[in-house]
Amino acid sequence: MLSAHNIVAGYVDEIDILQNVSIDVEQERITSVIGPNGSGKSTLMRVICGFLKPKSGQVLWDGTDLTGCPDHGMAALGICYLPQERTVFPHLTVEQNVRLGAWTFRRDKARIGRELERVYGLFPLMRERRGSKAGDLSGGMQKILEVARGMMISPRILICDEPTVGLAPIIAREVYDTIERLREDGLTILLVDQNVREAIRIGDRVYVLEVGQNKVSGTKAEFETNLHDMIKDWLQI
Repeated sequence: MLSAHNIVAGYVDEIDILQNVSIDVEQERITSVIGPNGSGKSTLMRVICGFLKPKSGQVLWDGTDLTGCPDHGMAALGICYLPQERTVFPHLTVEQNVRLGAWTFRRDKARIGRELERVYGLFPLMRERRGSKAGDLSGGMQKILEVARGMMISPRILICDEPTVGLAPIIAREVYDTIERLREDGLTILLVDQNVREAIRIGDRVYVLEVGQNKVSGTKAEFETNLHDMIKDWLQI
């Protein structure tokens, strides 16, 4: 479905943050990408989503080469990117924020109505709070609002970059529960996370990056066995 092959990329000509990194994202599964700080996780997401053109390598979507495709074209392909930074508009209502997800078909009022009802069915709390200011929501609910807004395009894949950064554990769990529920509904998810335990817990397949390179990949069960030693090694980097 989505794959990145032999990606070499960086922000300065002389420095390659990613060095021949490859991942394959399986359909209707959660693929988790983990690694210590500076390993290149977010850079990989920027390459996949068209924010950064790689020096070499390919990003493929259903066999079509998307390498260097402008980021504004991703939504039309069914690719929804959820960045690490908070992106809600705090002074707009919850519903106004959700409706912004329909920007690419903003003139199709009938479709907007259908998608809005579908999204409210997925996120009933958003329906309950639709008249509230987005800035009045908790941090976790704001992140879920971002997911709800992204679901307005009926995406085929959701790409989440550090979705729980800065959130308290009990609030972060609400976000992880939402991601798992969307996977159960058939959505494909690519997750990058610093929370190694949760990324492994909910991931169907896990990739580890270290200093811009693939170190190892495998199933959740394989990683759970060696989780303690893995984190201990990272703390020594």
